[in-house]
Amino acid sequence: MKELRYSLTEEQLNKIACIAAEKAIEAYRLEDVKAKKRLENQSIHITKNKLKSYRRVKASLVETEEFTEYEKIELRWEFIKDLMGSGLDVIEKSENRIKSFEAKRKRDLFEIQSIDKALSLYKEEVDNSDSDEAKRRYRELYSMYIDDKIFSIAEIAETENISEKIVYRDLGIACKIISVYLIGM
Repeated sequence: MKELRYSLTEEQLNKIACIAAEKAIEAYRLEDVKAKKRLENQSIHITKNKLKSYRRVKASLVETEEFTEYEKIELRWEFIKDLMGSGLDVIEKSENRIKSFEAKRKRDLFEIQSIDKALSLYKEEVDNSDSDEAKRRYRELYSMYIDDKIFSIAEIAETENISEKIVYRDLGIACKIISVYLIGM
């Protein structure tokens, strides 16, 4: 087979390079938009998960009090008496168990405080707004995730006199706003 060769002028090469550069920039911008959208969706997903667990975590914090130093010592000795195994292993395991429990409690407390702060900032934003829609979104979010009484989507829709589809849309928008306060995205 014979190889074909073409000769191009400098102007033609410049046009080809210009078109290739424009296409590369267009592809880069499209990929950048997709990456930002994925990051935004991920932050909304994280926010919804945090809000869904809000009631459960808050209830567990109320039920579990932080141990006093005396209680920690008593727990350690009770654990040692029960096992009467090798002393150092037992002490180390009980120490680790107590530290793990305290660390989880601190993480949970931080999560609840973070959500409460994000909600107060969102509430302040809504209160300063003239939008009835924004105020409704806050009420829907509060009813769905925060209120002591658990509301279903249907109950929220009925209370607000809107469709369930609008409730889902509003919750998505509200979670997007809350995620800015909660996660920073």
